[in-house]
Amino acid sequence: MTLTAARNDGFCGRCTLDLARCPTTPWRGAGSQPAVVVARGAERWRVKATADADCAAMEVALGKLFQLTGLVAPDTERVAGVEGLPPGGQHVGSRFEADFQDLGDFLVSDAAVALVAAVCPSSGRAYEALREDHAQAVSDNANLLKNAGVEWWALRGDEARRHAANDQRRFNALDAMNRRLPVPLRCEQLRHFIASRWLCNWDQLNYRMENFGYTLRDGVRVGMSLDFGSCGSLGFRDLQTGAMLPKSASQAVAIAQRPPSLFPIPLAYMTNVGHFDAMCGDPGPLHDLNAWPYGFQSESIATLFRPPVALDPAVADTLAEMGYRLKLLCVPALTAIIQRHWPRSPGEAGQAWPTAAELAAHLLSRRDALLARFDRAQIADWVQADPDRAARVRQALTNAAQTMLGAPANRPD
Repeated sequence: MTLTAARNDGFCGRCTLDLARCPTTPWRGAGSQPAVVVARGAERWRVKATADADCAAMEVALGKLFQLTGLVAPDTERVAGVEGLPPGGQHVGSRFEADFQDLGDFLVSDAAVALVAAVCPSSGRAYEALREDHAQAVSDNANLLKNAGVEWWALRGDEARRHAANDQRRFNALDAMNRRLPVPLRCEQLRHFIASRWLCNWDQLNYRMENFGYTLRDGVRVGMSLDFGSCGSLGFRDLQTGAMLPKSASQAVAIAQRPPSLFPIPLAYMTNVGHFDAMCGDPGPLHDLNAWPYGFQSESIATLFRPPVALDPAVADTLAEMGYRLKLLCVPALTAIIQRHWPRSPGEAGQAWPTAAELAAHLLSRRDALLARFDRAQIADWVQADPDRAARVRQALTNAAQTMLGAPANRPD
């Protein structure tokens, strides 16, 4: 990777990824912003337009902070400019992994059907029926849009209501399929869910069950999170100006931007606007999805451990592991990442973006609040039960800190 110095750019750090003169192709996958794929030798980078250099830097910093947990996320860097995107400003580049598959796409794949059927043939047959329900809902909406002659977000009136009803069927099928996945794959989701609670990711699992998925490591499927544009203090765009808003100013936007043709936000969330977690010091109970505007889309994950459910042993094991990861977070690395990548004076006057020091304090407070909700004795028992496994987790965090800083970091212990 080639990083170049950006002079007097107003950022705590000065590193940008140099992708100038590299060939680009339009991005054809999911995303709400214009994006291209850039080839740099054997590497592929997905670069999206942000139109805001400060917010691009924030997103990059938050992606690196997620990696600090030792969990898998794509490398992210600021990119000064590439062919095919608007000139000026800073864009966000994330290293593309060909093996990655969004959760929603994975759930309807033949591979997922085979994995479920291998555990229980009857469950496999039920899963296949759900996949057929999903395909029918998608087909029904495709026909509706063909007849309407517009994109789904432009539907109004009865057509929007019909599309939303089909879309609810589609999502319900995905949700039901997700609950039938083998437990190890579900535990991968739980790991990333807890890390997302720490970073206040309002879009941890979107309406298509994207932003989390699986990639391969040594032939094994492991969880991977991507797109950190709604983490930390980053909220959503002003519907009139298009400017990125802090979470504290975009609670209502989160509700208002949901088009009527999409399956609706539950009433409990629409009436909870003033209580959404705007990157406060305590994110609340781990299973409290009301803290996120779209938390209901992660319901199939939270049900794994929401009281009074009796925990599957593998789920209890994963919770202890995540408590251990939170405990081991390397504070010097956390503060160094923020200092290196966060804007020096973020946003315009009067906008509630935190400074680098304030963000570090918020994240440490959230870490401590989350950690207080874990059973310390259970974490200690988890470490004692399998010291080699605990050592692998410690090494993963050490490696992550060293990679993020590009030099040996303090060992997280």
